[in-house]
Amino acid sequence: MNWKYSITLSSFKDIEPLKITLERMTMLGFDAVEMYGEPDSVDVGSIIDLFHSHNMSISGITGMWGCASKESLGRKLVTRNKSIFFQTQDYIKKCIELCEKLDGNVFNICLFSDDSLVQADKNHARLSESLKRELMSTIIDPVRELSLFAKDRGVDLLIEPLNRYSTPVCTTSADAMYVVKSVAQENVGLLLDTFHMNIEEDSIEYSIKNTNGLLKHIHLADNNRKMPGFAHINFQEIVKALRELEFDRYISFEPFVPDAHYENDIRSGIELIRSL
Repeated sequence: MNWKYSITLSSFKDIEPLKITLERMTMLGFDAVEMYGEPDSVDVGSIIDLFHSHNMSISGITGMWGCASKESLGRKLVTRNKSIFFQTQDYIKKCIELCEKLDGNVFNICLFSDDSLVQADKNHARLSESLKRELMSTIIDPVRELSLFAKDRGVDLLIEPLNRYSTPVCTTSADAMYVVKSVAQENVGLLLDTFHMNIEEDSIEYSIKNTNGLLKHIHLADNNRKMPGFAHINFQEIVKALRELEFDRYISFEPFVPDAHYENDIRSGIELIRSL
């Protein structure tokens, strides 16, 4: 199976101008990029012209959640604060609209919550399964409504589980599948990220194979958030699992990039995955 490869622009946005990143990603052989989800700060016309000038496709929009930015800290769907909830819904809709304008087709939702609702052990940040289900059940109807908004714009909404130190509400593929199956809309699926899975899953490979057609996007990064091959995750087994699933969407990378001297590391990571 010949995959196409994408990478998250959020990894580079604090390092260099977007134009430079696109030039370098083109040179490194990427087929597409994920635009970072800050729609209020994007000049859509200029961005479209820039992407077209580099013949670069947009695979989707990367949601900016949690500590990703100053603005993202207040984005929570699991909340008793109606103002925060409606602001988060509005943010998701703006990202869906941006995705449509850029001809992308995926946007990820991460489930952050009010601190007062989780009361987790701060060292382990683990919630009981019953409490996680209780918290996640509060967002089923809103996500279903958002999915209809997204469906009209040709966008898939992806529930992404994060490791417990990011948010303890939705941490495993099983948690995310509970949301996806409860929402029960064709354009709602899973985004799995190997960095988070390394912390939470008993077996990354089994969890991927067990998604039963719900996996619509994947982020690859090693357990230290570098590109694949720079730590200990077994990407050969991950690629094998994706092939067994006949996964036919973008293989996307979400690495931590500390500075502008990244070309060799990015090249090494994508070449590793291509070789498997």
